[in-house]
Amino acid sequence: MKASFRFRAVRTRLAGAAAAAALFALPAHAQDSASQDDDAPAGGEIVVTASKTGAVTLDKVPYAIQAFDGGTLKERNIRDGSDLIQLIPGASQAQEIGAGYRIFSFRGSGAGGPIGDGLIGYYLDDTPFGVPNNQAAPPVQYFDIEQVEVLRGPQGTLYGLGSSAGTIIYRTKNPDLDQVTYAGEVELSGTRSAGDPNYRGAAAFSVPIVPGKLGLRISGGYDRRSGTADIFAGAPTGVPRERNANDATAKDIQAVLLWQADDKTTVRTRAWYFSTDQKYLNVINSLDPPFASFQGDVVGFDRRRAWYASNTITREIGDFTLTNATSYQKSLPGGFQVGLNLGAPLGIGVLENGGDARNFVNELRLATSTPGPFKGVAGIFYQNARSLYTFNLTFPAFALSGRTITKTENAALFTEASYELFDGLITPLVGLRYFKDERESDSISNGVAVASRAKPDALTWRANIAINPSPDWMMFFNAGTGFRSGILQSQAQADAVIADGVPSDISLTPDKLRNLEVGVKGSLFDGALRVAVSLYDIKYTNIQSAFNTSIGLSAFANLGDGKAQGIDIEATWRTPLPGLTINAIGNINDSKFTRVRPAFAGADPRIANGLRLLNTPEHNFRLDASYERKIGNVELFATSSATFIGRSRLGDAVVDEIDPYELYQASLGVRFDRYEVRLFGDNLSDLRGPTSANGPTLLAGPRPRTFGITFRVNTN
Repeated sequence: MKASFRFRAVRTRLAGAAAAAALFALPAHAQDSASQDDDAPAGGEIVVTASKTGAVTLDKVPYAIQAFDGGTLKERNIRDGSDLIQLIPGASQAQEIGAGYRIFSFRGSGAGGPIGDGLIGYYLDDTPFGVPNNQAAPPVQYFDIEQVEVLRGPQGTLYGLGSSAGTIIYRTKNPDLDQVTYAGEVELSGTRSAGDPNYRGAAAFSVPIVPGKLGLRISGGYDRRSGTADIFAGAPTGVPRERNANDATAKDIQAVLLWQADDKTTVRTRAWYFSTDQKYLNVINSLDPPFASFQGDVVGFDRRRAWYASNTITREIGDFTLTNATSYQKSLPGGFQVGLNLGAPLGIGVLENGGDARNFVNELRLATSTPGPFKGVAGIFYQNARSLYTFNLTFPAFALSGRTITKTENAALFTEASYELFDGLITPLVGLRYFKDERESDSISNGVAVASRAKPDALTWRANIAINPSPDWMMFFNAGTGFRSGILQSQAQADAVIADGVPSDISLTPDKLRNLEVGVKGSLFDGALRVAVSLYDIKYTNIQSAFNTSIGLSAFANLGDGKAQGIDIEATWRTPLPGLTINAIGNINDSKFTRVRPAFAGADPRIANGLRLLNTPEHNFRLDASYERKIGNVELFATSSATFIGRSRLGDAVVDEIDPYELYQASLGVRFDRYEVRLFGDNLSDLRGPTSANGPTLLAGPRPRTFGITFRVNTN
């Protein structure tokens, strides 16, 4: 909901008146662990379906992609999006407000800040999650996830809207049509600086209603994390108003109904409800010791709730598969509240950001489904969405409020096709997507109404060549484009930007990107060593950004262009020592603003030619290893990880940079029959951060050092 921008916008308006471990977890790449987890595919190979033309083994997909099965997510103690993002080369967290609101960035996509539509597409099975003018990631609970597929780089043909920088696909588990299965886990942990223990529980139950034909799977979870921050009404001295106050609770429940109507027709229906409730926020004045000061009598919060329902029908028709995927998302009223101290004469007040949304999506596509040199898919995509954003700023002698309703109705035609030449030695692929959007925005600020309208369209493309010199190796060249509709603003905002010498309009020019990428992936030593390397060159054009005008009116403008050039590395080594697997991912990049509009740079000197893109760490690495040994009917295991994040620049004038930081975790456990007991430690060095910031009094960091125990049972 553009939280930090609105926060800074209000502050600007008021300015005139007065932020190595040794052992590690299972690989992100296709995995061949010493023992097979119940969640792992047979044979250790991970297959993906992101191409929409059927299942393909991960090492045979000719672009930058990762896949994490359910077993890997559990081994790595992945609980939320901030955990997952550490596993992805070139990814970072661009913003955090509370437990239910995080924004992520791929390969420099966060350069313009947390405003406008999303640049990473989030798909729940076959349909997208998200609403216009909101970049927040879905607060997915990972207990009942079958697999997560991560596509890096623009997916402007198959996924289009919201996928300019990449796509994350969450695939949920299906019911078992033949037998009753169940799974569950309970976790108890303690966090340094927290007043109470953390506890978490989750369970899943699958039952065949009509054996072989109809099955139902129900799952859900409850996760409570104890607060660590003290709350002071005024200065952080003496006795705080509340201790360990920013506790957070996440709940979700989902049901999946799978109907195998006949040997050619499948109907899958899913319903999901989630809520995250946090008292106060994750962003506070100080991280070590953790506290929020000058809160007066304000009781802060962050609340997010949503319903999500989807239905996918697949029908085999000769050599093709016809798929119709429909979803409806209803984000219930929610948002955040925080106390603000703006000094004399305004004193301490309260800012509340809120809103709700709805989103209807339907995609109909036809894809080839039989073996052969030709693979293709074509379809039509439709979206009708509406989002409401509200803000209320209240001080003893001052009040400001407003709301914005953004609507979009858009459609797209898309296709991709490939053909194997010379018995599969070379496979060229081409793809196109034509997108047409009708967008409108109606705003009211302190009783003044404004309206904006726009009809952007775009043609995005992808070209790919895969070369297979041997069964174990692939080289690829991938080129493609991405697109994002322009932000809508009032004529007064546009005029204020133009008066400062920066071109603008009530509808910003859509930002675009072009990606050129070459890569190689394969294996050595009978598959013991797997590697994937890709080099990319991305050009960002007309980056959309917030702009604070000279008259104090917050507005939007295209700041200019930027580039991101880098290398992604993935490696998995099944060592000669039985049971020991070592993994690594990494990214090093050179990401800069290149053609910033002079007036924009004059108004904000932190955005200028040659300066590093915002919210883009100069590197990120993660090392992982796991060791497993079976003794009789008992399997012992140990895992740990080390994450290294480079320096990054922020859009805040006071907190200009985030220093490099490191995170460590480890676990030790035992498995027997269908049970598992695991001891774990997170953030072993007790790093406090900041790891992101929205300002000098809005700092966010990792959860302090945490130790815990997990009990699991699984009959899946």
